[in-house]
Amino acid sequence: MSVAIRPARVEDVADMQEVINRYAAEDRMLERSRDFLLEHLRDFLIAEGTAEPPLSFLGCCALAVLTRDLAEVRSLAVRPEAGGRGIGRALVYACVAEARRLGVRRVFALTLVPEFFERCGFILTSLGRLPEKSAAECPVCPKRLGCDEHAMLLHLDGTTPLPLAVGEPVGYTRLFLGREPE
Repeated sequence: MSVAIRPARVEDVADMQEVINRYAAEDRMLERSRDFLLEHLRDFLIAEGTAEPPLSFLGCCALAVLTRDLAEVRSLAVRPEAGGRGIGRALVYACVAEARRLGVRRVFALTLVPEFFERCGFILTSLGRLPEKSAAECPVCPKRLGCDEHAMLLHLDGTTPLPLAVGEPVGYTRLFLGREPE
């Protein structure tokens, strides 16, 4: 399957919301409203099939720049029927390439599937090492009391992030509330 990655357009919002919220209904990611997607449209990339019939929406992903030093890969969602074909990896690599272009030094993702991001070159870390995220967005996240996501980090300067220390807590619930997710 040939796949093209391109910036999102307004006409993609319905497809983006459908695939993202499908996974959100399974508690695998955060739900996104139409208004959120429109407000952050410039952060999103789209994967689409390039073979006949006409181009089709396969998935999406966003790169949210949090500080001049740190960006987050978020809302990675690939249609289930297109899974296992490298589309998610292509979207992540496109976000990393955009982070490099922008001059961001570190990129992270919060995920329930750390193995996927490890295959993309990310290292498991603690959310405590990402205070820009944990202080700004995590306290208002609807999953803060039951955060079971893993923080994955990639340095774009060629250095390797320090690995997670034994016993070092991951995720907001363990780190800041000192307990296991509900």
